[in-house]
Amino acid sequence: MREVMRRVVIAFCLYTGIALCLTPARNLFEIKPVDWKREIGEQQQHSENVKGMMSKYVGEERIKDVDLASETRGTIDEYMAYETEGRLVVVSGAQWEGLWNDIMSTVTDKAPSNAWAAARGLGYHRNSVFLSRTTPLLQQLNNQWPADTLLAYVRIDPVNSTIAPRYLSVYEPSPSDLRDAAPTHSVFPYRTYGALMLFGGLLFYILLPHAPPAESGVFYQARAAGWLPDLLATLGSGAFFALPFFITGDTSGGPLDRGWWPLTVVMWGIGGIFATIFVITTWYQTRRLTWDENGICIESWGFSRRYLRVNEIEAIGGYVQQMPQWLRVLAWMITLFNWRATTSAILLDQTDPGFSISVTDGTRYSFSGEGLWGANSFLTWSDAHDVPVEPVVRPLMESKPDYQPSKAGRVVSIVFALLALLGAGWPLMQIAVGVMPQPEPEYRNGLFDSHTEFRQAPPEPEKPIVPPANQPPTVSTPPVKVTPEMLAREQQIIIQIQEVRDEIKTLQSQIGTVSNPNPVAIEKAQQAMKRLQELQKQFDAVRSGKIPEEHPSDSKTP
Repeated sequence: MREVMRRVVIAFCLYTGIALCLTPARNLFEIKPVDWKREIGEQQQHSENVKGMMSKYVGEERIKDVDLASETRGTIDEYMAYETEGRLVVVSGAQWEGLWNDIMSTVTDKAPSNAWAAARGLGYHRNSVFLSRTTPLLQQLNNQWPADTLLAYVRIDPVNSTIAPRYLSVYEPSPSDLRDAAPTHSVFPYRTYGALMLFGGLLFYILLPHAPPAESGVFYQARAAGWLPDLLATLGSGAFFALPFFITGDTSGGPLDRGWWPLTVVMWGIGGIFATIFVITTWYQTRRLTWDENGICIESWGFSRRYLRVNEIEAIGGYVQQMPQWLRVLAWMITLFNWRATTSAILLDQTDPGFSISVTDGTRYSFSGEGLWGANSFLTWSDAHDVPVEPVVRPLMESKPDYQPSKAGRVVSIVFALLALLGAGWPLMQIAVGVMPQPEPEYRNGLFDSHTEFRQAPPEPEKPIVPPANQPPTVSTPPVKVTPEMLAREQQIIIQIQEVRDEIKTLQSQIGTVSNPNPVAIEKAQQAMKRLQELQKQFDAVRSGKIPEEHPSDSKTP
């Protein structure tokens, strides 16, 4: 019964621990205070960086009129209206002002508490904090969240009307975003419990003593029939159980998401095949044969016993354990397509000779020879009670003496336990301590300070474009009359310009470097620049009162 309990507990701790370690949080907001002056400066700097990079490939003349940050060239209010259109949530109150103050203090290295410091992002996201969307204050955003967007802007109107409103950028990150940006204890809130579960299962497996062997009997010793199969079952089933968590890490439903069911079923099915090794090992560990003057007792699973009297035993004959023929044939067929499977086919072809006990009711009890102890004493008992024993099986039974505990066996057991604790237990404890859950930050009431402003310097003013010296001065023209056709055409061109800009931003990460350029991406970027120039010429023409002919071709690169 101990061996059954040992493997039930280790299997439960293994799969539960893996699930807890790899289940990410799906209810976090990435929140950061918005500095509109800095946003404008970064957008304009990004435009200049892209133009500087592309000028090496397409020439400065082609991109000198390109502006990827044209929406920032107006006033700050116009840019704010452009960015928050359809994504604005308006709130007010002392709780929201206190939230903004605490977030601002945290991202400027003045966190009001350790809990706030632990909620700060990592790396390039240190200007953000990650908070649970289930808190009462942030649940207001869930109820007012704009449709069809992952990013919203929260405008906090202060109680003191003489102070300008403050803005927060709130983003719904995907699991992959969280892994790169948020603290580990926030991304995987149950990892500590999972690591402790795995460590507890390992301790239970090591510290639970084996049942003492009987003075006389036939059984399988733990070192030969227990440790290595259990290790194989743990590694194999654990790996295939964890794979769906890694593969579906970016989905909202994880391994149980409806779209990933086929993959999960296949992976967990393979893991289940490895897990059957636990069952087979348990059967071997609990398989025992003892005897007395009147008969023998065969025990399986620690609780299933059958007592056979001497007159019920017909004979003891030979037995050969071998894999099913269909499996061996299939393995050799696989080697025809993959020679690396030859080793597995040879192993499946091996046999394990043993002995079997035939009973008068037709039942047959078999014992394979690998890892078996005590068969020699059972042969002596059989001869003493005139139980027929086939000559072919006598040499095998005589080669299986009674088990005698030795110091070497104890040393091996201790070494195995120490290696397991050092190789698995110590890292698990480090993981458990390193990702300890942190308390939720305290949401305090507060008020905006009229003297508190962002310290980032405003962007440099855009330099006016000076016409060439040989260009004649332009003659003033009367204002152009705006018509509905002009406005509609302007809107179409603006949409096409935005599509081309998005395409250029995507190609920016694909063009490579000067020493290792990507010709395909460069060619696409050149075509996109040409289309952008053409679209801007069309836009200028519409503004001047000329409606150019609409091109039917798609704005995207074919």
